[in-house]
Amino acid sequence: MSKIIDLNSKNLSFTRDAYTYKLELFRTSNMSIDTRVFKGDEFIKKENIPFAQLPKQLKKQVKPN
Repeated sequence: MSKIIDLNSKNLSFTRDAYTYKLELFRTSNMSIDTRVFKGDEFIKKENIPFAQLPKQLKKQVKPN
């Protein structure tokens, strides 16, 4: 069964290459994360990234079941 977990309330984010990725949704069916990408305070785009690309500390907080 496909499950989507809303991560907005957890306010999780990480920085990579001067961009900040704010986590929105965790899609358990394909183990991916919907993110909003910012450079400084400017919104750049929405991007879907694999769960495996999250920093280890964030993986522990998202905890896929």
